[in-house]
Amino acid sequence: MKQYIIILFCLIYGSLASSQAAEGPWLENDYAKVRLISSTIASGELKIIPAALEFQLKPGWKVYWRSPGDAGIPPLLEAENHEQSIRRFWPLPERFSILGIDTFGYSGRVLLPLAIEHPSTGAEFSFRGFLDALVCSDICVPITGRISLFLPEGEASPSIHAQEIAFAKAKVPSKTTGPNIDIKSISLNPVDRKIIIDIDVIDKKLNDIFIETNIKGYSFSKPVVIRQSNHGLLAEVNINGIQNPESLFGQELTLTIISGQEYKEVKRTLLNAGFDFKSENTFLSSFIPILTISFIGGFILNFMPCVLPILSLKVATFLGSASKSFKEVRKHFLVTALGILASFFLLSLVLLILRNIGYQIGWGIQFQNPIFLGIISLVLALFIASLLDWFYLPVPKIAVKLSSFVLGKKGYRQDFFSGMLATILATPCSAPFVGTAAAFAFSGSNLVLFSVLLVMGLGLSVPWLIFAVAPSLTSFLPNSGYWMIRVKQVSAFLLMGTLIWILWVFTHLVGWRVGIENTGSENYRPWSKEVMKEAIKTGQPVFVDVTADWCITCKVNKISVLETKEILNAFQQAEFILLEADWTNTNDEIAAFLAMHERFGIPFDIIFSPQLEKPIILPEILTAKRLLSSIEKASSE
Repeated sequence: MKQYIIILFCLIYGSLASSQAAEGPWLENDYAKVRLISSTIASGELKIIPAALEFQLKPGWKVYWRSPGDAGIPPLLEAENHEQSIRRFWPLPERFSILGIDTFGYSGRVLLPLAIEHPSTGAEFSFRGFLDALVCSDICVPITGRISLFLPEGEASPSIHAQEIAFAKAKVPSKTTGPNIDIKSISLNPVDRKIIIDIDVIDKKLNDIFIETNIKGYSFSKPVVIRQSNHGLLAEVNINGIQNPESLFGQELTLTIISGQEYKEVKRTLLNAGFDFKSENTFLSSFIPILTISFIGGFILNFMPCVLPILSLKVATFLGSASKSFKEVRKHFLVTALGILASFFLLSLVLLILRNIGYQIGWGIQFQNPIFLGIISLVLALFIASLLDWFYLPVPKIAVKLSSFVLGKKGYRQDFFSGMLATILATPCSAPFVGTAAAFAFSGSNLVLFSVLLVMGLGLSVPWLIFAVAPSLTSFLPNSGYWMIRVKQVSAFLLMGTLIWILWVFTHLVGWRVGIENTGSENYRPWSKEVMKEAIKTGQPVFVDVTADWCITCKVNKISVLETKEILNAFQQAEFILLEADWTNTNDEIAAFLAMHERFGIPFDIIFSPQLEKPIILPEILTAKRLLSSIEKASSE
């Protein structure tokens, strides 16, 4: 009998010991207590210790979420040992509304999961830190002090807290917890101080949306559903307080959406509501004209400076096809058009992925990547070598295989890849209509972005499709002869200019041109958000030029308009402050500035002035007449 009592005592004692090993001491005040607990009873070989802050709150008291709402502060835990970095997880909060004041937090027994780095893997784990938290009811009381947790060496077996910490972590909003939630668009109506959210949710249920922004002083009310349809619902959220809502334009918001048993965290850039969302036919009536604009913009891209070198290749191909049968001609043109459409499909897919993982997207952003530029430079070099018949030169076997794949005469690979190259070199251009279509695409849903870009690709491929539909048009082209060699040489020369331009951009991105010539004019000051605000405060008119080394249209605007003596004198006489925003490299501030004005590509030029009710946004292709008129309007009293 004594043996059973001893065994039972050992089991109870061992259970208590393992429990205590997974718990730290309580930190208390009159209304709450808090401690650290762990999912494991020992450190084992763990590099990250799964833990949690456990709050036990008296009835009627709460502790705050990471974004507390109209009042309060979130709990902050800092480690004494800076090598023990802490990652915090925030389970889904509650909304507490009292007298029109909304706060977000937790009540009762609360577990806030943590992942604490263990710098001495295999050894005991000892954590000491300082907690600063606030618990509130009718009044708020701080709960602050030192807090600790100790885990001995040994096998990292689950503690009695493992399951409930895992459950708390499962309540953290993510894509997994909200698979049927999707935001189609989010925009701002500054006049009515409302945020408009077009959203797909399960069974058309919307319980709540918590909105967070990095700008201080803003709070947001509970969403109100203003319209339901088969495609989702439209909700509006009031912006509380006295802060200017226009400061939210272009800002990235974090939205935590609750729909039934699902919840999800989504990041979106807030744009201007350019039309009346309450109209059932608004989207369709706006979408059809935008598709038309996209098609026209894509067609115009054929004649932009960015694509001129590829147009020379097209001419060479047309001339070389004059002796072929109409059936063969049709195939060549269709394959090239397919190359254009395939590249727009891939571009849409990449942009969708980037946007859904939280990146700021824009027209031509791939030209900010030196790896991309290096690959394109190689492709252009291969095209040039093909036109000049340089492939007899001794090159490595791998280069021969690559060139034969990309440029081989057999089949239609050259047609397909020339179409893809035309698309790639078209993207840094913002032709008339392209900017409008891109703004609509990048601020709309995934389907809108995909549709607009594919239709734009269709517009770019029109010249090829015309010859494919009517191959008899090739009979009007001259017969083949020695002079065609000269055409190929001219084509190669134009492509060399494009290659030099891309290498010039590449050297800027990798820093090889530091200390050499600044691409900006001495008449312009470097742009930043703060510099622009200070310039506007002076009361003088301000001109902002968003440009980049990779933007051919920007360079044309500069040479033909912005840097001319006539325009510079007009700016000087009107006492303009000139700012240049260089987007050659990735810059989140510039991307947000563009998005604030519903632009996702460059060139972008805008004039601010106290004489204007709203800023003047200039067209992508500048003319001296239009710019002079805008300067006069901005400076007239």
